[in-house]
Amino acid sequence: MTTPTPQPGWHPDPEGKPQLRWWDGQQWTAATQPLPAHPGTVTPPPSGFDPRTNESSNPTFSARSYPDLARDASSTSVRNGFGVTALVLAIVGVVFGLVPLTGFIALILGLLSVLFGLLGFGRVRKRLATNKIMTLAGTGLGVVAVALGIWGMTIFFGAVDELDQKLDNLGDSASTVTGEAPAPDAEAAPGSRENPLHPGQALTLPGWDITIHSTTRDATDAVLAENQFNDPPVAGRQFVMADVSATYTGAETGTPWIDLNFRILGSSNNVFGSASADSCGVIPNALRDTGELYPRGTSRGNVCVSVPAEQLPGANWIVEASFSGDDEVFVSLE
Repeated sequence: MTTPTPQPGWHPDPEGKPQLRWWDGQQWTAATQPLPAHPGTVTPPPSGFDPRTNESSNPTFSARSYPDLARDASSTSVRNGFGVTALVLAIVGVVFGLVPLTGFIALILGLLSVLFGLLGFGRVRKRLATNKIMTLAGTGLGVVAVALGIWGMTIFFGAVDELDQKLDNLGDSASTVTGEAPAPDAEAAPGSRENPLHPGQALTLPGWDITIHSTTRDATDAVLAENQFNDPPVAGRQFVMADVSATYTGAETGTPWIDLNFRILGSSNNVFGSASADSCGVIPNALRDTGELYPRGTSRGNVCVSVPAEQLPGANWIVEASFSGDDEVFVSLE
């Protein structure tokens, strides 16, 4: 016996649930309503109601008028966890950002807050969430946390750099040897510490012929004029700059600023040219700006070292091959 097809309308739920479900003549839809309080009475659908989509084109239809038909739309709570997360991360990030030492934490939390805020704002625009103000507040505070994080990290790394310079200066002072530089000895080997070469005299190192033509004992003005971002020398120091030419005598190729090292031995036996405080910055016509040389090629340029003024009397240049500490030649500044 064939079961007759029900007419379109409300019928007992075929799944056995205590409710009515709409049959559109071809299939069961998602539209439901509770069983009527009195048998034989069923709430008629509103004008313009489409049971297949559970939606109505009638502007007078509302959950208050037909709460059972609008149950599916109203039962889903509107949430936005992204907005809440953004606000919480931003508040914590701002707290960490107020302490320079934890600026990097504030930066990370701020970036995460902005990310979650943008995701939450996207849900608000799609009308999947209603906490727009919370989302915007979280995003805005996230930007503040990022700014505080950058500020804190700048202060922190600036303090670290200043501490490094002080430690370098302390190391220079600690390495001082009591006594003065030895008096020149004409019988010692030319280019030795006891008998340094004079400016203009050529010296030879493995693969190189080098001449320090002249030395400017205080080149501060020239260095500062070369680049507006150059810092003046540390208090009590001055920039010492030499005009140098280097000819490559090796078999392959050489680069002066890589293969050669120029430092200054002060009158109190301190060596300057390796610490960060010894740098002059960007100097005019720098030797390090010259390129690679083939055999018999020559480059000419300046080298510069920041040296305490009190150690310049009797000071000497130390010229050596970068990868060989045994080949040192001393040249007087005068």
